[in-house]
Amino acid sequence: MNGQRAETIFRTDYDNIIRRTDRMFGGLLIAQWIGAIVVALVWSPRTWIAQYWSIHQHLLAATVLGGLFAAYPLYLIIRHPGTRLTRHMIAVGQMLQSALLVHVSGGRIETHFHVFGSLAMLAFYRDWTVLLTASAVVCMDHLALGFWFPLSVYGVQAATVWRSIEHAFWVVFEDVFLIMSCRKGIQELRAISDREAQLEEATTALQDANRSLEGRVEERTQDLDKANHALEAHAKDLERLAADLSKSNQELELLNKFMMGRETRIVELKEEIKALQNQLEARQPGTPLPLSDRRTS
Repeated sequence: MNGQRAETIFRTDYDNIIRRTDRMFGGLLIAQWIGAIVVALVWSPRTWIAQYWSIHQHLLAATVLGGLFAAYPLYLIIRHPGTRLTRHMIAVGQMLQSALLVHVSGGRIETHFHVFGSLAMLAFYRDWTVLLTASAVVCMDHLALGFWFPLSVYGVQAATVWRSIEHAFWVVFEDVFLIMSCRKGIQELRAISDREAQLEEATTALQDANRSLEGRVEERTQDLDKANHALEAHAKDLERLAADLSKSNQELELLNKFMMGRETRIVELKEEIKALQNQLEARQPGTPLPLSDRRTS
C-alpha cells in the first residue's frame, strides 16, 4: 500500500514537472522565434552582405521557418501537455531553433552555445530520452549542413566531416553528464515520494491513534460523569439520612427527658411510700391517724 501511494505521488510530482517545463518551453519557443527575426534583421545582412543593409532571405527563413519550428510544439503544449510526444517534439523544435539561429548568424561559433544551453534546459524534463532526440537532431543538422552548406553552420566555405564529428562529440560529452543528472533527479524524486508516502502513512496512523485516544477519553469522561452523578445522588441520600438521624436524635432526647421525668416521679413516689410506711410503723396501735394521713389513706 505504501509503495502504491509512493508511486502515485511520484507520478503526480513528475507530471507537474513535465507540464511546468512544457510551459517554459512554450514561452521560450516564441521568444526564440522573435529573436531569430531580430538577428536576421540586425545581424545577417551585415554578416552575409558586408556593407549593405538590405533585407536578406534569412529574414524570410527566420520568419517562416522559425514559425514552423515553433508551431507544432506549441500546439502540443496547448492541446496535449505533459505527454511524451509533446516533450520529444519540443526537443526537435528547440534544436531546429538552435540550427536556425546558427544559420541566420552566419555560422558564428558563439551561437553554437545555444545548442548546449538548449540541452541543459531540456534536462529539466529529467527524461534522458529527450536528450537523445535533441542530440540526434542537432547532429544530423550539423552533418547535413556541414556537407551541403558549411557556410551556414560553421561560417566557412568548406568543412570536413570531422568537424561535424567534433561538434557531435561535445554534444555527446554534455549528454553524458546531463543523463546522469536526469537519472539522479528521478532517483531523488522517487526518494522524496517515498518519504512523503511514509509521512502520510505515519500521519494517518497518528490521526487514528488520536481519534482512538479521544474516543477513550470521551468514554472515560462519560464514566466519570456517571460516577459523579452517582456520588451526588449518594450524597443527597446521606444528607437525607443525616436529617432523619438528627430528627431521630431529637425525638430520642425528648423521650429521654420524658423518661427521666417519669423516673424522677417514680423515685419521689417511692420516697413518699417509704415515708408513709415509716409513719405506719412508728404509730402506736390504736392511735388514730392524723387527719391528713387519713385522707391520704
